[in-house]
Amino acid sequence: MIRDNIKLSNRLMMSVRMVTTGNTVADIGCDHAHTCIYLIKEGISPRAIAMDVRKGPLAHADANIKLYGYEKKISIRLSDGLASLEAGETDSIIITGMGGTLTVQILENGIEKAAAAKELILQPQSDIGMVRCFLRKNGFVIVDEDMCIESGKFYNSIKAVQACGNKKREDNQLIEVYDEFGEKLLKEHHPICRQYLQVMMKKTERVIKKIMDEGSEGSTDKKEFFENYLVLTKKAMGFF
Repeated sequence: MIRDNIKLSNRLMMSVRMVTTGNTVADIGCDHAHTCIYLIKEGISPRAIAMDVRKGPLAHADANIKLYGYEKKISIRLSDGLASLEAGETDSIIITGMGGTLTVQILENGIEKAAAAKELILQPQSDIGMVRCFLRKNGFVIVDEDMCIESGKFYNSIKAVQACGNKKREDNQLIEVYDEFGEKLLKEHHPICRQYLQVMMKKTERVIKKIMDEGSEGSTDKKEFFENYLVLTKKAMGFF
């Protein structure tokens, strides 16, 4: 029996909403292919490629695709990152559910393919500042960003495109703040971003106090790191 309904989590819906209608999609690290299936079912994308480095998830993806009757619209592909994708083969590249370090590694290893896509939809689970910094230094502009909370955890979704010409910075002194916390989120006074900053300020202050109380060897460098992060967080809070 062919299924006719599919529901995505709030964090995945946040990323799906960023996909431009009519774009073909490659979902890197597709897991069970739910994102691809949703995009096809809702008429957002005419065609999708569900890609994963592991055979197990791809087998589940293949089974799910068949359950929804989308074998002709969604193909599966065993791939380490973007390795099995041709440059320009799809309009949108989606990378969700991975740490920031791995996200950057995937983009770096396939930078020509990433640059050939019309848009990147990214949802790094950690080290988000690293991802934003990589995008900025490699000719991408973040055109949309959103945040949500799911099961007590903060999630960010980023939509990036290739920059057209040189983008003049408004204030170079704020680049580090923008990289760490998201320029659009700050300028648009995103309420969840504000909540995130408040949480991180309190958490960082507690860490600094603990370091000072313990006074262990090498604590000076740790203390300096967290103090610098606290300064960035307070600068970001200045937007609210």
